[in-house]
Amino acid sequence: MPGERRFLWIYLFGVFIGALDTNILGPALPLIAHAFSTTLAWTAWTITAYTAAYIASTVLAGPGGDRIGRRRFFVIGIALFGLASLLAALSPNLPVFLFARILQGAGAGLVYPNAQAEGMRSFPKEKRGTALGLFGAVFGLAAIIGPNLGGLLAQTLGWPSIFLVNVPLAAVVLILSRRLPDSEPHPAGGVPDAWGGVLFSLALVSLLLALGAGSPLALVWLALAVVLAIGFGVRQRRAAVPFLDTEPLRTTSGTLMMVAAGIIGLDLAAAVFVPALAQHQLHFSVLMSGVALMPAAVVGAVLAGGAGVLVDRIGASRVLQAGLLAAGLGGVLLALPHLGVGRFIAAMALFGFGTAFTLGAPINRLATQLYRPEQVGEALSLVAVARAVGLTVGPVVFGLLITGSGFAAPFWLLAAISVVGVGLLFRVVVPPAA
Repeated sequence: MPGERRFLWIYLFGVFIGALDTNILGPALPLIAHAFSTTLAWTAWTITAYTAAYIASTVLAGPGGDRIGRRRFFVIGIALFGLASLLAALSPNLPVFLFARILQGAGAGLVYPNAQAEGMRSFPKEKRGTALGLFGAVFGLAAIIGPNLGGLLAQTLGWPSIFLVNVPLAAVVLILSRRLPDSEPHPAGGVPDAWGGVLFSLALVSLLLALGAGSPLALVWLALAVVLAIGFGVRQRRAAVPFLDTEPLRTTSGTLMMVAAGIIGLDLAAAVFVPALAQHQLHFSVLMSGVALMPAAVVGAVLAGGAGVLVDRIGASRVLQAGLLAAGLGGVLLALPHLGVGRFIAAMALFGFGTAFTLGAPINRLATQLYRPEQVGEALSLVAVARAVGLTVGPVVFGLLITGSGFAAPFWLLAAISVVGVGLLFRVVVPPAA
């Protein structure tokens, strides 16, 4: 409802915390690896653990929030995220740190789809791309503040400080959330099958672990994923209210939209290694490697709102294609030999353009057009899952590529998959709706 738009900033603030955590970590990855006496490739698993838990939480939170109430899920997610941040900062070893990252991801998964669904609800349907553009701008702002704050805190106070900063921010959001009106639930369709949701989440996480693990452990995870997927299929057929409404995704447009979301996640995963690239090839300090991301962050923040407006005017697919092309070109500039500061800055500006024109409004609007208005949370959850699959697999794959072939390899791969995404989007046709 338009009258509830005055509460939108609280949901935006909640999303900002999670987005800040994603961007603040990059400059500190080498320090975390050193603190726990491990490699950069193993440290990338901290991102994978976070994102895998985010996936499991998101697939439960979207449909659950639609039926039971999005505000409730939002508040629980913020509280869990804050407590997990405290645990991450106090972690004595890598296993505890990984566990804390899992809890952080679970909290963020409860927040994102429900906050964005409530934000969309306060705008008329013809301006919902604009609404999602505001959330994209929040991600852009976090991208400006995150790397710089992360580099400053990690270099001056140590890497635990980048997690401690989340604790007071989460507390402020919890206090502000008391002002939020109860969100409107849609129980008429029934509560989705919870066990189906658990099986789906565990199957997906097991598959991701199989992709990232070495043999023979990968075979164990893969076998578990198959068993869990079969169990999920049985629950989907037998449940009175299946956990997921998969009918819209069975169309060509639905399938390709999910693939495109996964490609966006892979692009984002490659960007995680940019600070390490700046430290290795340009010999930047930890602090300066965070500052070096400023062109990408500024361009992304400035253009995110405009990308939402363009989505309303020319359609999400065309905006997404422009963003993927920019990201691919940025990858080429970083992959070419003899990287200099000028080419690095140009690549960062292209990454910012790519982020603004893919993440947030464009892909989310495309997803919500596939589902009914009362299923907005479910639609946002599904596209977030597809994007998070790419973001989960990406750090492991790119980390291995860096270890085996150097920093150029992941950015050549980024360019290739971005071009594939552009081609796929030519076949996506989604009717105007919701």
